[in-house]
Amino acid sequence: MAKTKKVVCMPKASKKDTPKWDGWESWSGEQYHRFKQGAHRWYYDTFQTNDLLPAVWTWMSNNDYSNEEIQKVKSAPSYAVGPTGAILCNLLLSGMPDFNPKEDEYWQTLAGTTGNIKPVSDFIKKKISEAINRVEVVEEKKEEIKESKNIGEVYVPTIQDRIRESSLGMTEFIEQAIEDFMFNDKLNDFKGIQITNKLITLGCKQPHARVIQSFYLGQMEELKEVLNPPSTKNMSEEEKDYADQLKEGYAIYDRKKIKMLYDFLVAISASCDAVIAQSKANRKPRKISKKAPEQLVKKLKYKISDEKFAISSIEPHKLVGANCLVVFNCKTRKLGIYYTSVEDPTGAGRDGSGLGIKGTTIERFNEETSVACTLRKPMDQLQQVKDLNTRKKFENWFTKLSTTPVKMNGRINPETVLIAAY
Repeated sequence: MAKTKKVVCMPKASKKDTPKWDGWESWSGEQYHRFKQGAHRWYYDTFQTNDLLPAVWTWMSNNDYSNEEIQKVKSAPSYAVGPTGAILCNLLLSGMPDFNPKEDEYWQTLAGTTGNIKPVSDFIKKKISEAINRVEVVEEKKEEIKESKNIGEVYVPTIQDRIRESSLGMTEFIEQAIEDFMFNDKLNDFKGIQITNKLITLGCKQPHARVIQSFYLGQMEELKEVLNPPSTKNMSEEEKDYADQLKEGYAIYDRKKIKMLYDFLVAISASCDAVIAQSKANRKPRKISKKAPEQLVKKLKYKISDEKFAISSIEPHKLVGANCLVVFNCKTRKLGIYYTSVEDPTGAGRDGSGLGIKGTTIERFNEETSVACTLRKPMDQLQQVKDLNTRKKFENWFTKLSTTPVKMNGRINPETVLIAAY
């Protein structure tokens, strides 16, 4: 019976039982890799992130970071360095080497892995740099506020600034989930993370969702390109260099892990779309202020009176909401009638019923029934119209005209007299 390999594993321990790295030089690549995973998990399960962060300050001090840089990282939020960055600093201080070539050799033998294992300090330096940059941005804002106060101005953050700051806080659970997934080998998926419900619980609204969505679009496009690499045949040298860097950056992860991360980013974008759609559905419709008829006819150009035909116009606001309007064009001698396409039989003045006016154009008129006829004897006929004080009397008189009717175009011009509105 073949002998089983002796594998160094981390036993369950209390906070006092810090992982020991004595004799790691004699371990095989597999032993070292498994012990490293177990030690990482032990710190993750045993401590809170804030308890691990002092090791970051110590590691920075040992690696020639200035006191100012250390202070900046201290003032950054705990998720800036993150649990993984803090755990790696603790591991290095407890005796773990920055890089073990045996582990890299073992890594190359595993199915589905690509690229090389890099020194642990590369990741730590990256997280520290991000934390310092974050603090410097905040300090610049504070400096702007201070300068504005010195010159007598009160700095007021814009709405966009406030939305972006709020949105950053809402993504903490997403950033934590991504970090745990990428650097914890025991986490194989993102199950249990209900992105939409969590965002809504955190008070995410439509503007926040749009900002959060923009945070992950760039990485989503990168992963899409990694999963479906484009042809480099027609690429420029700069584009080829970018493609190679992108490939190298994700080389340490297998395709399955990259695909899961890409699907998670797609889910984030879809959840943001869901929040936006829900916000739109719950938004109260804008209340449209109703203008008075006198305001609607303010720009209407019509003829107030005509001495030649001895006629004058009614008050123009009376046509608004009327079921029909009688007009006469002094230049063409055409007498016409506009019928509304949305009649208000009871005269209750319902919104959207009767004739309307926009600028100099009649709205809501029936294009089929609204017609005009040329008057052969306008002086006599217009005097007859003056005595027709009801709609029925006018319609009976109008149907007896012998000239050919033509359809109305809805335009009121300076030659048009508004005869009557019924």
